[in-house]
Amino acid sequence: LTLVGALREGEVAGLTPEDLDFEGADGTGTFRINKCMQRVQKASLAKTGKGCILQEFEDKREGSTTTLVLKKTKTASSNRTIFMTAVLKEELKHWLKRLEMDEDVDPERYRNSGMLLRLPNGLAVEPVLIRKKFLKWQDAHPEFPRIVFHGLRHSSATYQLLQSDGDFKSVQGNTGHATATVLMDTYAHTQDKPRLELTEKIEADFYSQNVGSKPGSAPEKQNLPDASQITPEV
Repeated sequence: LTLVGALREGEVAGLTPEDLDFEGADGTGTFRINKCMQRVQKASLAKTGKGCILQEFEDKREGSTTTLVLKKTKTASSNRTIFMTAVLKEELKHWLKRLEMDEDVDPERYRNSGMLLRLPNGLAVEPVLIRKKFLKWQDAHPEFPRIVFHGLRHSSATYQLLQSDGDFKSVQGNTGHATATVLMDTYAHTQDKPRLELTEKIEADFYSQNVGSKPGSAPEKQNLPDASQITPEV
């Protein structure tokens, strides 16, 4: 999910089964990002109010000063629809079947949180658990460079920019950045390869008539218009 949609961990944890549409985009499949999960300070929540809170999850820990909430996304641009890949589509279908199996094991004790990502008992998986799970996965796979979970979002955005030849607007639709400018400033390094290819193309096209000339010799004079005949642009 994170690699396909460049999701933030709160967005991953905030998904519900209703956000999935396997028939969307003419059968390609889509999923919606329109909320996120976050653990917040109870004191801060009491001061700011619950206008953006969609759901507050039960917290059985005595004396806890924080609470887990499902809230609206931070900005309107974060609300987006993302296309599924074929592999992700099959993974999600398999996951939904697994949720049904978990509930069938002990339906009386199962607590359906309504979230897409759940523990075997039905309770919601919060962002910190996703981070811990990713760390354990990396421990089991030392052949890969270690990164923080949010690095998957950066990897996704970088790869999408390279694959799209720097189409910032298209990638922005997936990442949910407020503007294409923010995306460009953050991932400007991804344009080194296209810039290098552009330089090589200019060299090939502009100097194509000079192929075979001796090193150090003056470039072949081309039939360029006289400077006095060029009308300057306003």
